[in-house]
Amino acid sequence: MNELVKRSITGILLVLVVVYCSTYSLWSATVLWGSVLVLGLIEFFKLKSKEGERGGSVSGAWMGVGVIVIAVVSVWGLGRPIDVILGIKSSYSGMEVVAFLTWIWANDTFAYIGGRLLGRRLIYKGLAPVISPKKSWEGAVIGAVGAAVAGWFWMGEVGVLLGALTGVLSTCGDLIESAAKRRAGVKDSGSLLPGHGGILDRFDGLVLAAPVVLIIKSLLV
Repeated sequence: MNELVKRSITGILLVLVVVYCSTYSLWSATVLWGSVLVLGLIEFFKLKSKEGERGGSVSGAWMGVGVIVIAVVSVWGLGRPIDVILGIKSSYSGMEVVAFLTWIWANDTFAYIGGRLLGRRLIYKGLAPVISPKKSWEGAVIGAVGAAVAGWFWMGEVGVLLGALTGVLSTCGDLIESAAKRRAGVKDSGSLLPGHGGILDRFDGLVLAAPVVLIIKSLLV
């Protein structure tokens, strides 16, 4: 099967599963993000194991575990599960999770398109040539703009700022995972998702963006 077709089919199915589980109920969202957390940690420990063979540190491993746990719990927390548990709200706000994820997906999509069309034509030097040679400044900027547009769709002017911030932090999260894979000497974090790699490859944009957006939205409400 053509790699692009395989990637597209996997991407569509993944989006459908994530949106459905995030919006159906608190418990379906908990199962979804709990699974993402467990599978992500398994992949991370495999990466650190390979990195350890190349001189990786134990302290760095535990720091990575903390970052992944905080990121995934933050995404789950965007739906205000505590309010449901305490009886303040009758249902889980899954659409808030979906809104955030669309900013991540918009950033990824527009960054890819922008990189393909304009990559290194305006700014010759890449975004992070050592860590991720294919990434360009043009793609990163266009990705952030795409995320800002998605943010406006969901939250108006405030959403523009949150979307743009999410786009920037998502790209940074992607670079962090790229650095971890480079240290481990692997191309993908896993092979669970055909055409995409592993769970960490698909959800790396959440690492920095989710906790920051959760904090900001908590302060705004």
